[in-house]
Amino acid sequence: MRILFSILLALLFTTSAIAADLDEIKQRGTLRVAVAALSPFVIKADDGTLSGFEIDSTQGLGAHLGVDIEYVEKPFCDLAEAVLSGEADVIASGYSNMPERRRLLDFSLPYHDTEYFVIMTKRQAKKAKTLRGINSKDIRIGFQHGGVSGMVAHGEFPGSDLKGFSSFTQILEAMESGEVDGAVLFDPYLDMAKDIESKKFTVPHEFALTRTIEAFATDQNSDALHEALNEWVIGQDLEGYWDDLEKKWFSDQHAIASAPPPYACAAVQPVQ
Repeated sequence: MRILFSILLALLFTTSAIAADLDEIKQRGTLRVAVAALSPFVIKADDGTLSGFEIDSTQGLGAHLGVDIEYVEKPFCDLAEAVLSGEADVIASGYSNMPERRRLLDFSLPYHDTEYFVIMTKRQAKKAKTLRGINSKDIRIGFQHGGVSGMVAHGEFPGSDLKGFSSFTQILEAMESGEVDGAVLFDPYLDMAKDIESKKFTVPHEFALTRTIEAFATDQNSDALHEALNEWVIGQDLEGYWDDLEKKWFSDQHAIASAPPPYACAAVQPVQ
């Protein structure tokens, strides 16, 4: 995604005055980055090794700031709390800038965008006929706890039998086993779901249900860090870094699911 430089530059010079938070990070010598397994942003191998779009980007950021990177692994639904509690300084995990999150966090300028679709078995898609028809209690739709797919699922298909999971890896496994009839996904998970031959999944609509922009997220009081992130995002964009990083990681070679995370999101209880 090419970012409009003039808009970003204008936004950059409206940031707050430099505060002490970046100085503290540099004195510590470590930037603590909250991440959750979310291929290809963050890929966790079976041996625990991390790689992916965000791992490359934050290593570059660390070199730019002159600090080491310490990764704080969390369930996706707990990424915000990691920053708000002071356990981490920044979130870098394919984290979308959403109104619900802006109430708690500040976001840097964006460096990526993502489109979300619902994918279903061909049998259920034929039965539903339209997106409105998916709102049926006998259609089971998977989503990720704490993520945009959950917001989309609850917003678009409130009448369906919605089932939350801690990771997209678990969602794919549930689709393959028949535990769910479909899910709200994005690439590369869409392509991976289409490869589940036994269920023959399809996307029953042409246009994305929603499109999000991904960015670094920080505490709302981390003004200096926020400004440094904006400067780096702009500088890297001018060099074509984000396009190159997307070409590297959003490819068939890396269209893989991370190892199942050793953690789970707490079940969300409905508000009475």
